[in-house]
Amino acid sequence: MRLYGEQGFARTTVDQIAEAADVSRATVFTYFPTKEDIVFGDASLAIAALADLLPGPGTVATVRAWLGGLAGWIEPDLALQLRLAREVPSVGARRLQLHGDFEQVIATSLEQELGDHLAAQLAAAALIAGLRVIEETAVVRMEREQRALDGAEIDRLLDDAVRFAEAGISALAR
Repeated sequence: MRLYGEQGFARTTVDQIAEAADVSRATVFTYFPTKEDIVFGDASLAIAALADLLPGPGTVATVRAWLGGLAGWIEPDLALQLRLAREVPSVGARRLQLHGDFEQVIATSLEQELGDHLAAQLAAAALIAGLRVIEETAVVRMEREQRALDGAEIDRLLDDAVRFAEAGISALAR
């Protein structure tokens, strides 16, 4: 991420990344199939870990607990990640793909829990939209205040996204 920030995405090579990490080029590709995946770190592994927890009862609560356990997700590097997603079409596309994967894992579990395809899809989409807004809000706060958010601030933002999704589920159940 440091290299992307200093040189830009296009000018940063996988060889430079490998050298900075003191690993081989092959090792970089073992962990990250594309340069775009490097921007998002362990996001694919995190989504797979969530899929292992679901489906089950209490999908939204499980997702909330899972989000709270993601170390370093909302951190100062998030600002660079979002900037790259806006500026580099392939990075933006990968971000959308990851959000879609995340949404599908949640929707599949919610459909089993709720027994309603439309409600599950809408609730999962609302939760992902809420998380996207949380990321953007966190970046604005970090940039404005020149500091990382503390755990309590992150928890409040995550709780707001969960309440938003739960309100939608409740409204559809009526």
